[in-house]
Amino acid sequence: MKPVRLRLNLKYLLIAAAAVLLLANRGFRMLVSNYREYRHLQQEKSMLEAQGAELRAQLGTINSKPAIEQAARKELSMIRPGETEYRFPPPKESDR
Repeated sequence: MKPVRLRLNLKYLLIAAAAVLLLANRGFRMLVSNYREYRHLQQEKSMLEAQGAELRAQLGTINSKPAIEQAARKELSMIRPGETEYRFPPPKESDR
């Protein structure tokens, strides 16, 4: 019975020594830290790629002819030749 118990204790002692060696090793800690940062950067990259795809879709919509015309009419008050634009003053406070 003694050799089995000694073998078990030696096994646990070796596992504990390996754990201490890995955790006390600065290189291993840096490896774990770098892996966590890598995972974080991967998540950020996928989020930015999704945002880029969304912006490209918006750009395609904005570059279409109806969107450009609507923006020109609204922001620059442009009209087509032959059209008439009517402008009315805003209502006064007493009219409300």
